[in-house]
Amino acid sequence: MAEQSQKRSSKAALIITPFLLLLLAGGMTVLGWSLAPTHTLEKYLNIAFMDNLKTQTETAGLQILQKEIDTADAEDTGKKTYPEGKITYPVFGEQYAQLTADAIGLNVGVFFGSNSELLALGACQTTQSAVLGTVGNVVIDAHVNTYFSDLTKLSVGDKVVLYTDYGRFTYRVAESISFDKTDRKYLGVTEGEDHLTLYTCKPELLGNSDVRVGVRCDLVAKEFYEPLQ
Repeated sequence: MAEQSQKRSSKAALIITPFLLLLLAGGMTVLGWSLAPTHTLEKYLNIAFMDNLKTQTETAGLQILQKEIDTADAEDTGKKTYPEGKITYPVFGEQYAQLTADAIGLNVGVFFGSNSELLALGACQTTQSAVLGTVGNVVIDAHVNTYFSDLTKLSVGDKVVLYTDYGRFTYRVAESISFDKTDRKYLGVTEGEDHLTLYTCKPELLGNSDVRVGVRCDLVAKEFYEPLQ
């Protein structure tokens, strides 16, 4: 009898242990999320959301927010600016910036996130890249047959400006780039460095190209409209 009781106890332990481990892991995950900054959680959620949309032509339930963003220079309006300030983190589908490059007559809205619907409306920033105003690599692309048709005409030294509701961010073209669509060299995160990467498909008469072309820009100035508290 004692032996049978011991065997039953061993079987019960084998059944219960995985559930206990699962509960423990879930509790640790919830605790980690509760300690993380809200905008960080939103960023990771947006990344997951974007990955599900990349191969879809239409996105059920996608809320696209288009808006007018003031592109007047602060010095022209008398508005005071600050080198560090508040950042308003965008959500997937939101137009949160206006991209200008006077050298090629470029003036296009930038949406946060990327899919066919958003690319039809303007340029798109991958949610895996740095939000304007934070340190890192801001990665933006658009169709070569629409908004980025003249992108390769940008030259080293040309100015590129991104306007948002919370600040203006000025870059200078540092180099022209060309890379295979599977190469992440220019699209990855840059630790401790501020870059802007603009790219599009290399034009082809027939079919789609596997080559991406564009420019890599260095940050010149951050101008925030509200200071950090």
